Amino acid sequence: MGKIGAKGDSYYGKIAANYLARRANGGWWDVEQSQMQALLQTLPRDLKLLDVPFGTGRFVPYYHERGYEVHGLDISRDMIAAARKALGRDLEACRITIGTATDLPFRDGSFDLICSVRFIRDIIVKPEGLRALAEFARVTNRYAIIQLGQHLYGGADDVAELDETIPLHSQLSAKGNEAMLAALGFKIKEMRRVKHDPDIASEIYHFLLEKD
Repeated sequence: MGKIGAKGDSYYGKIAANYLARRANGGWWDVEQSQMQALLQTLPRDLKLLDVPFGTGRFVPYYHERGYEVHGLDISRDMIAAARKALGRDLEACRITIGTATDLPFRDGSFDLICSVRFIRDIIVKPEGLRALAEFARVTNRYAIIQLGQHLYGGADDVAELDETIPLHSQLSAKGNEAMLAALGFKIKEMRRVKHDPDIASEIYHFLLEKD
């Protein structure tokens, strides 16, 4: 997304320009795509949606299928340029804001749905991830789809136990994820697994969340 945390400064220049081609060749990209489309189909049509970080707008065709009013936020102008190249005229129907996920420039309850993939788990360190999650909870009035990981055979039950210098990765247990999300006012409505990595006892899910 941009200059946030350990890896957030990497989505600029040539890396941003080649992002879609590199990631689309990843083995679980297609699973993420299909599971996102399936989750969106369980939700009402014509929602007002915010995608953070917007990146190349990989889910925009699915949003448009559902009749959503699409807003996107990203800190990297280079990523938005890559989105323009990838989406063409489809980007013209989206409202894009340059900004940071830890301080969203939107009023409370501005959106019906927040979507965030390959970010909270992977990109920003734990304290910033928690601030971003709190911002997501603040600006959505109903739903969120957030990609998170969890440990298969244990993991921490309390997010406070985790190292603050690295992202969340899959360090939390199922109980830990539930508790972290509940503290933000979210209940887990559904989970769709997008990656299973037995070598590190990790699973990654799209969590469909609803405000309590």
